[in-house]
Amino acid sequence: MRHPYEKFIRLELLTLILAVIAGIVVLIKGFIFLAIVLIYLIACALCCEAMIELHTHNRNKAFKHFIQVILLFVFTTYIVFHL
Repeated sequence: MRHPYEKFIRLELLTLILAVIAGIVVLIKGFIFLAIVLIYLIACALCCEAMIELHTHNRNKAFKHFIQVILLFVFTTYIVFHL
């Protein structure tokens, strides 16, 4: 039997692995666009974690993670439009 939140756990793990790979490429090559994608991937991982917390009835942590996701998304988008 599968874990009820397995899709969120897998998506979070996938986005974190992609973020690590993108981070290594950014450190070696210095691509700015990939650094912005990296921040969006981290926001996606935090959103998955917030969904897991929300479904496990831990609303305080879920709310904190959603606020972090919103801040990351807003400020990264602001940086994208001002480059």
